[in-house]
Amino acid sequence: MNGRFPKKITRRKFLSTSGKLTLGVTGILAVSTSLFAYGESNRRKRMGPKERPGNFIKLGALDRLTAMQGIEKIEYEATIQDAWVTKEMKGFVYVSNDADGNLLILSPICTHLGCTVEPVGEPDHGASSQDIVYRCPCHGAEFGSAGNATGNGKGLQGLATFKPIIADGEVYFNLLSPMAGNAASR
Repeated sequence: MNGRFPKKITRRKFLSTSGKLTLGVTGILAVSTSLFAYGESNRRKRMGPKERPGNFIKLGALDRLTAMQGIEKIEYEATIQDAWVTKEMKGFVYVSNDADGNLLILSPICTHLGCTVEPVGEPDHGASSQDIVYRCPCHGAEFGSAGNATGNGKGLQGLATFKPIIADGEVYFNLLSPMAGNAASR
């Protein structure tokens, strides 16, 4: 060591250096946070009114859907963004009009086993007093025109429905917000 000792630092010098270091780190964090907030606000401003989240699915023109007769199977493709995870989804929904002319959007997924229900050719007025419009091929559960469980489906939860969202003459639905179907009693 040749008798050389490290230079002794004074208390004043130590406090001055550590204060400058603290102010520098605080300044860097403040600037980066402000840049992030500024960029996020500009991104939101750039989004036009025509852009919509991936979970809002466009079904078609309101005029066409309200004028249709019977049941229509409408397929969709969606890109769902959840935090940093992106998921591609494909599927379909059944769209029809109820007795009052309101749009009815039904999930095709049976609430018992998760199979895809299928519309019967002609509404069946058999043993049940209600029409049977959809039937599950896995276990024979039957559902009415509004997705309610009827016939062999008594005791099951009805098919999930989606609330139609109407904007600019187009009909959309939120894929991530199904409403539980009505349960039928035995």
